[in-house]
Formats: sequence, C-alpha cells, structure tokens
Amino acid sequence: MDPDEENRTTGDMGSLHIGYCPILAVVKFPYKFMKGPTELVEKVSWRYFASSKIWDRKWTIHFIYPPPSISIKPLLLVPESEVRSLLEEINNDLEIQLEFPARADERGFLLNFSDDGQPRPRFLGISSSQAAFKAIEQQVPTMESLVKGTESLALDTDDKSFAAFKMKMDLGHMATHKKAKANKEKKKFQRVQQKEAWSRQLRRTQRYLGIRPRSETNTWSGGKAPSLDEPGQKWEDYVTAKEKYDREIREKHALPPLDVSYPVPYAFENSVVFVCVDVESFERSHSQITEIGISTLDTNDLIGLAPGPDGKDWMKKIISRHFRIKERVHLVNKDFVTGCPDRFEKVFGESEFISINDAPAVVASCFRPPFSGPLNTTVMSQYGEPEVKRKIILVGHDTKTDINYLRDLGYDPGNLSNLLEVLDTSEVYRALKCETQAGGLGTLLYDLGLPGWNLHNAGNDAAYTLQALIAIAFKALVPKEERQAKSIDERTEEAMTEAADRVAEDNEEWDVAAGEDDGGPAVYKMDQPKSQEGRGGRRGGGGGSIRGDHGDRGGGGRGAGGRGGGGRGRGFHDNQGRGGVLQPRGNPRTRYQQNTAQGYPVEQQEQVNLFPGHAPTGDWW
Repeated sequence: MDPDEENRTTGDMGSLHIGYCPILAVVKFPYKFMKGPTELVEKVSWRYFASSKIWDRKWTIHFIYPPPSISIKPLLLVPESEVRSLLEEINNDLEIQLEFPARADERGFLLNFSDDGQPRPRFLGISSSQAAFKAIEQQVPTMESLVKGTESLALDTDDKSFAAFKMKMDLGHMATHKKAKANKEKKKFQRVQQKEAWSRQLRRTQRYLGIRPRSETNTWSGGKAPSLDEPGQKWEDYVTAKEKYDREIREKHALPPLDVSYPVPYAFENSVVFVCVDVESFERSHSQITEIGISTLDTNDLIGLAPGPDGKDWMKKIISRHFRIKERVHLVNKDFVTGCPDRFEKVFGESEFISINDAPAVVASCFRPPFSGPLNTTVMSQYGEPEVKRKIILVGHDTKTDINYLRDLGYDPGNLSNLLEVLDTSEVYRALKCETQAGGLGTLLYDLGLPGWNLHNAGNDAAYTLQALIAIAFKALVPKEERQAKSIDERTEEAMTEAADRVAEDNEEWDVAAGEDDGGPAVYKMDQPKSQEGRGGRRGGGGGSIRGDHGDRGGGGRGAGGRGGGGRGRGFHDNQGRGGVLQPRGNPRTRYQQNTAQGYPVEQQEQVNLFPGHAPTGDWW
C-alpha cells in the first residue's frame, strides 16, 4: 500500500510495482482455490469467509475495465499484499499452512500490469464491511468518464500488448465466476483428445496392416503439429491450426484407392503379431474364470496375399484357441447372459481343457512363437527362444476388463518387453462411425456385416473381435462423410424432434396437473427421522423391515441405506457387508446377441445385477 493512500481519490492510477487479485476470487478462495480435506476447508470458511466475515476487514479496492468482448462491467481488485496478509493471519490462527494459489497468474487469481500503454487498475476506495463494499461498487466511474492516465477508449486491438491484456482480463474474469466456462472448455478439450486418440489408434491399425503408409514427417508450414496440451491455448486457435495442419498433411499424403484384389501396397509396419484375448467368468462370482479365448494373426502370413473385400481373405489366417478351466466346467452362465462354453465354432478349432494352475503358462505360450499354434515338444524345440522378439499388439473388446482377468489369473501382459500397444475394437469402432457409443460385440459385428455365432464363448469372441478389427481398418478407408452413421442434418433433426417431444410432453403433464379446484384440504407431510439402528461402515447398504447384520465394509438394519440401499429386503452379511439387498425384478436393459441360425441379432432379455456379489432374483418392485 502506498504511503500517500489517504490522499488518493477515485480514479487515481494504481501502482505498477504490485500485483492485484480480483476481490470476488478472494471471496471464493476456500471453495475454488484452496487444497486440503473438506474438514479443513469448512473450518477456514466458517472462521474467515462465511456469513460475510471476509468483508469485515480493510480492503483497498481498485477497478479496471476489461475489453467489452469479455465484460461491460469493471473488474474489482485488491492488492496482492492484503491477500497474503489474510492467509498469514489464517495460518497463525489455525496453525495450518495455507499457500498462495499455485500458478495464480495462469488461473486469473493474480494480475500484474506494466506500463505498456494498456489500461491498468485505478483506485476506487477503502472497504471494511460488505455494506461499505456495495456502496463503493456503485461509485465506479463509467468508461467514458475516464480521461486521466494513458488508457484510451479505443483500445489498439492490433497491438500485441493488447492481446496480452485481453488474455489477462479474461483469466481474471473467469476467476471471479463459477468454473462453468473454464470447465466447459476444459471438458471440450478432453473430449477432443479422447476422440483424437481413438482416430489415431485406428490409423495406426491401418499402418500395421499395410493399408496406410507411415509418413516420414508430419510437418507443416506452422512448425510442430498442433496440440491440445499447449498451455493457455484457446479452442478457436487450436481448431484453426488443426484444420490447416490436416489440410496440408492430406495434400501431401493423399491415399490412392485400394484394390483389395491385389496384395497391399505398403509394408506391414513393425511386422507385428496381433494377439486377441477374451476371458469369460462365472456370473455369480467374477473371480472364477471359466474360459479363455486367444486368437492371433501374424502379419508375416499376409505378405503377398490379397485381403479381399473388407479383409475377409485375411481373416482366414487367424488362428484361434479356446481354453476351458477343468475345475470349473460345471459353472455355466445362464441367468444374466447365456453362456455356451461347449459351442466353440468348429471352423475355429476344438476346445482344450486345462487346469487352473497351468492356465498362466498356457496363456503365456500364446504370446510366443508359434503364438496360438498347437503346443507340442517338436514345435517348442523347433522355435525355442527367438533371437529377435516379434512386436505384439494386444487386441480386445473393452480390453481393460480382459487384462484385469488375465492378471487375476496370474499372467500380466503388461510385463511383455515386446508389447507395442493395446488396441480396443470398441474404441476404433467409435472412430470409424464418428460416434461416442460402441455397443457390445454383437452389435458391432452386425453393423460390420460379419456373422457372430454363439457369442459369450471366449474362443468365438476372441476370433470375432480380431475379424472386426480387420473389417474396421478397411471400412475406415472410406471418407468420413460417407461412413458416418448419420449426417449432421439427421442428428440435428433427431435432437430437435426429441427436444420438441419433451417440451410437448411436459406441457401436457402441466395441463393435466394444473387443475381448477381450490387445492383441497391440508396435507400433513413431514419426513420421518432416520433410524440410527443398523448403520454400517463406509460402503454399507441399507436395511429393510427386518434387522440385518453388517459385514466387513457395510451395514444392514432398519435404517435407510446409502444411495443403493434402503427399502424392504433381507438383511444378511457377507465379506462385502452389503445388507438389505433388494429383490430385483424385471428387465432393466437388453442386449444384442447373434446366436440365431440366420446370424441376425436378437434382443435377449438380461437381468442386471445392481449389487455386485449378489445375484438378483425375482422381479423388480
């Protein structure tokens, strides 16, 4: 604070040698900028911020007008030193170690100004209460009345210093508001990054299959490729750069039409071996693995071979294995999905029965030469340990689930030194269709025009998943506009129709509900107090009308449970401690499964277990 502060008048230019903080950002400090446990945040808030306490101290208020494109209202600021004094006072009082927000300038909590010809803060007044602040706030001079200092009403929008000033004001403005705008742009960036990852995964698949060349350089006139990871980058700037980048790359590396009746024109990048895995577990205890399916495709087997339409001639080179765990052959899924462990398609091979103890070694052998070829001493002695390990591409449909199953089994593919990457058909399919939902394997096969017999057999699923990957790679050679499931106009029309239907339905409901009577007699309505009986642990379920026991991690009893508990039901205990399990009924969702003789999907009813570890029975209430 300058020594001649008492002589200041409204509109005097603020100092260049100090930083400023938006006062409304300071007011939100515990809720928006403070890190720590909830109890500590609440303690700081209650002691210093809640109930207008934050205003009951001396604040030297300054103001500055941001560009009109950001806000027509002034941004009110206080000196950085006063905010630091507040934090020091809190630390001494509560014996804690609050810190000034990290990257405060990037988050708009701290603004610094220089003598660059752009506007800078002006003195407004001294506030020591919320009422005084509101009174001072009303005294901010209009932009037109500001005639002192260096700022001009017509800001120089071409000057680089103005661009920096505008960004600074934008950050300061966002810091005073809820996170909605910042979060909206952040989430948009995250969505684009996810979609880019899916699309690049698909293009790499095409390179591995020799139907797309690897570009020696992905350079363009703008230097390095545009990235969403650049700090402080605006969405509009990224879109402009990305469009130009893609246009230049497309012109440099345009792909000629592919004649599938001839061998592919490009090299099979890295000479990879695709290894596709599918694991089935018992529906009532997912830790009990019952089947393992592994299919492989060695790109060396494709050299000189024409792929045929959608790569169907290559699909004949897929080698598949189906392993059943001997100790668990009696565990067959039938309640929630229809299992068919005894229906491994003859075209793929014969099922093999292995012990649970041998399963990790058997799975590991499929990741080494001869990969999914038959195991025997002659073959093993012939191959032995190769001098150069082949690069492996692990494939799956929702690969995370199958990888976790393999780890539970005792084999971790992540330990492979020659594992190049993991491809997920549910993700490359999204990139193909330009949609965010993929659906199950049956839906995917149907859309790709591939047969899918006896799904939920691990051997069949692994083979079909690898076939799907090949088909997706070839279908993606068609321009995006032609392969999109629906055009933008169709999507817009559907959304508008759905919105109009919702409005019409809502209006109809109000027409019925509004009524013309006098409201009728009084209705006594008061929530009953929650019972304290049967309260459980951190993740306890609810109880029912019968007292329930509680287990290791939850509770039962008469009281209402958490989000998934409550209601009438049996109280019992298990190792998860879920009490009062509801008796489900009905069919919350359906799924497609291609098990008919014609190979078309059927809507098959499937119960969904909302309480892991316990199978739903009966009907939903």
